[in-house]
Amino acid sequence: MYFSLLFLLTSFFQQDDWVLYHQDKKVEIFFKSHLCDDKKNGFSFEYYLIKVRNRTNETLVLNFFKGNDDNDEQKIAFVLNPNEVREGSCEYDPVKLRLFKSENSQKNNNHVYEFNLSKINVIEVN
Repeated sequence: MYFSLLFLLTSFFQQDDWVLYHQDKKVEIFFKSHLCDDKKNGFSFEYYLIKVRNRTNETLVLNFFKGNDDNDEQKIAFVLNPNEVREGSCEYDPVKLRLFKSENSQKNNNHVYEFNLSKINVIEVN
């Protein structure tokens, strides 16, 4: 009984472990790996969810590229209100604060992509 409870508590706390990726005076950017399981359509993909925190009392515009490429399809830009926290999820979101990690299937040739953001730019809006 004790070990079962310990396992459940450990699993619960590990699911919410955000890793700090970028920090400056204005923003913090975190990520974590998360399985997005769409049972209705038979898909299961693992994503890196992204969480962004505005550390200021100012309105900010944040933009960056998901990955190393300057591909405009991978560019993210959005407004962060003072002290706002935005967090990616499996659900549809026009900002798409998530980055593909891997397909979770029975195939042996799964490729796992590393988490990387590039050209992080923060602009204060007056």
